[in-house]
Amino acid sequence: MRPINKRRWLVEHEGRIHAVKRGRSGRFHFENMPRLHRILAFFLRVTFTKWIGQVNALKVKLEQFDLACPSLPAAFDGLRILLVADPHIDNTDALVEKIIKAVDSVAYDICILGGDYTFGRAWKNAIDYSNLETIAKYLVSRSPVYGVLGNHDIYDVGELLETIGVIMLVNDNAGIDRDGEKIYISGLDDCHYFGADDIKLTDESIEEGVFKIMVSHSPETYKKAADAGYALYFAGHTHAGQVCLPGQKAIVRGTSVPTRILNGLWHHGKMTGYTSRGVGTSGIPVRFFCPPQIPLITLRSVPQIQ
Repeated sequence: MRPINKRRWLVEHEGRIHAVKRGRSGRFHFENMPRLHRILAFFLRVTFTKWIGQVNALKVKLEQFDLACPSLPAAFDGLRILLVADPHIDNTDALVEKIIKAVDSVAYDICILGGDYTFGRAWKNAIDYSNLETIAKYLVSRSPVYGVLGNHDIYDVGELLETIGVIMLVNDNAGIDRDGEKIYISGLDDCHYFGADDIKLTDESIEEGVFKIMVSHSPETYKKAADAGYALYFAGHTHAGQVCLPGQKAIVRGTSVPTRILNGLWHHGKMTGYTSRGVGTSGIPVRFFCPPQIPLITLRSVPQIQ
């Protein structure tokens, strides 16, 4: 893992409230609205619906689908990628068992950890780190695991994951070879809170014209990635709203991007992106009309005939 970014180091040590306000729409991030947290908590309490939201938050869904990538090298046709984003493991201890149970019976080639492992309050002797170790050790025993840092992650979390065997991509990349062909997985440092992303550094040493997959905790850097020639972009962070209206219509968005990029499959120019709903919760540990998910994505070099 690269040494800590100067920008990240400064933000980690300034001790300010974890809040982001960018532009007019950026003010409506859930993390910027503690009053909304209290209103929601009060509403759930008086309507006796909190327990329903808590049950929903533990209904982790493994969702499998194929993703057509015409420029994908033929040797990587059928590559299966497990995407585990936003566990926020210190918000719901029971997720450890749920995550392992959800993926234990399926085969895949690589796993990507999409950031926001804890809320930055955990230290290496805490139960939160123990739970994170349990999940990471399990995943590392199954396949190569690549990880990025999120807006709630301190640098120490990345160091912990790296000692377990996770390949942490903090403004860095890793090549994967198969049958004489090669692709790259790149990972950005957090852009949302720390502002520590550096796509030029991330692309360092990657050959021109090669197939590249960008992993960023937040979908906010999608334009930069497309301009840099990435074919795929995987993200989380948004929780797809977490507490939604029917039809997964987000009440509060977690970042300032177009609505089409908040959840699921999307396209920008020649780049295809996928934003996971995430597996954990932020704030109040509940979900409504927005079940937690672990996507299992099979890459295809040509569109599949249905």
